[in-house]
Amino acid sequence: MNGTFRLTRVAGVDINVHYTWVFAFALITWTLADNWFPADYPRWAAATYWLTAAIAALTLFASILVHELAHSVVAIARGMPVRSITLFIFGGVSDIGGETRSARDEFVIAIVGPLSSLGLSLIGFLVLRSGVVGDDSPVEGVLIYFTVANLFVGVFNLLPGFPLDGGRVLRAILWGSMGDMSRATRIAATVGIGFGWLLVGGGVVIAITDNVISGLWMGFVGWYLKDSAASVRRGSRRRTLYDVPVSTVMSKPERPVDPGTSISDLVDEYMIPYTRRSVPVVASGRVVGIVALQDLEAVHRDLWSQTPVSAVMTGPPLIVVRPDDSVAAAVGLIANHRVNQVLVMDGDELVGIVSRNWAIQTMGR
Repeated sequence: MNGTFRLTRVAGVDINVHYTWVFAFALITWTLADNWFPADYPRWAAATYWLTAAIAALTLFASILVHELAHSVVAIARGMPVRSITLFIFGGVSDIGGETRSARDEFVIAIVGPLSSLGLSLIGFLVLRSGVVGDDSPVEGVLIYFTVANLFVGVFNLLPGFPLDGGRVLRAILWGSMGDMSRATRIAATVGIGFGWLLVGGGVVIAITDNVISGLWMGFVGWYLKDSAASVRRGSRRRTLYDVPVSTVMSKPERPVDPGTSISDLVDEYMIPYTRRSVPVVASGRVVGIVALQDLEAVHRDLWSQTPVSAVMTGPPLIVVRPDDSVAAAVGLIANHRVNQVLVMDGDELVGIVSRNWAIQTMGR
């Protein structure tokens, strides 16, 4: 996203702030200082309203950061790279590399964000109920706003309007039931477009009958969601690597090598005759590693006959995909880990190999 600056780095993820965040922060602070807090706490000094409002607005964006970090941590745990998190006028967005590999991953990554917001709201509620903060104090005012805001963020993001988290949850459910990610995306995006128009219409009504600022804000959010969903739907109409399962492009795992085989035998009997750049290593029927041409560079050629494959192979954890994963997932792993191939595993059984060149050539046919 252009117009951003890096704020810090958390768990290996860059935390960025877009310039539009300043407008959102100013608008929220002004709304709280001019309306929310004076209505609930009429005896505060004017400076207290503005200072408390600014702190409350910061807690909202800190909560949104926690929301996005929840997405990112789960995505990283499921093998997906996360480049950055950016706070902007409409909240926050996580830059997660590639698409999710399965409907289950999509569901878990999507649902954890709203759940984290609802969890923060519950924490705020429990602190308020405990009575540790004084009545009519600025701390109480901030906590009440924190609790209500996180409840709203959690519930709003659960609504099935793609690309909101709820829309991604809907896509995951449709994907899992239909087995077709592209179709699930089109349906979820269509619902998201309708939801966006609904917000635009609601914003117009509120602007005319009640509050112009609130109505305009709702309308802008609705327009943004509508455009985002429409863009996703247009992209989903094109057949992509996400539609193609690994099983259609993988090559069969011909002649795996034993870990005790010498490097010279590996080259002469496995690599050269079959023009192979890598060979899986199997012991007792189980894959224990993979050996590639570049691995052999660490051993002087005069020692190849004396050095077993086990000395140079890459061992567990190996980079693997399942037969029903998308080619995009496989290519993403190849690019992110800078390898030339990934193993295709069906449980503990090696059923194929996907190489960078094989995938590109197959998709180009």
